[in-house]
Amino acid sequence: MTAPSARRRWLLLAVVSAGLLLITLDNSILYAALPTLTQELGASSSEGLWIINAYPVVMAGLLLGSGTLGDRVGHRRMFLIGLVVFGAASLAAAFSATPETLIAARALLAVGAAAMMPATLALIRITFEDERERNVAIAIWGTLAIVGSALGPIISGLLLQSFWWGSVFLINVPVVVAAIVATLVLAPPNVADPGRKWDLPSSLLALVALVGLVIAIK
Repeated sequence: MTAPSARRRWLLLAVVSAGLLLITLDNSILYAALPTLTQELGASSSEGLWIINAYPVVMAGLLLGSGTLGDRVGHRRMFLIGLVVFGAASLAAAFSATPETLIAARALLAVGAAAMMPATLALIRITFEDERERNVAIAIWGTLAIVGSALGPIISGLLLQSFWWGSVFLINVPVVVAAIVATLVLAPPNVADPGRKWDLPSSLLALVALVGLVIAIK
């Protein structure tokens, strides 16, 4: 497989970085919006905690096996699947009518994020064959992860000045659509390894353990 052109490589980095930015953004974007949405949905304090925690807890539990699953089905396909799930979950979260549906939508967002996150780094590794370029690309990737977490509350506060609380989720959708189209055009061909074992029981056990830990703490 020939290496992608320089322009194509850096454009793909922008695409996977946009995916990572969405992942980290959604980890902190509700900090400013939580008082508004809990009031409008009539959520209890416990439900408010789960609206916040469902996303990082489910994502952390699924990350263990999602990288291996990406090796098995191909990281390009895994990234696309994650984008589709993330976009659909964003729509569901934006138009949630009850705390329970919002919690479920946040958990589904985490499933999409867990599918995307290892794939973003894997696609960088596959695309950037030159070690120096790869190191620069990974540094940019890591910086954007930090930026996304910092921008979450700021973007949320700005959106809430003019729009309803669902806008903090709806903002994901156009980015997801653009990323899907760009990935189909720019990403290298999907390389799958069907023989690679995926330890589903361990992933589920890790998820159950994390949820149990959060319940015990809260």
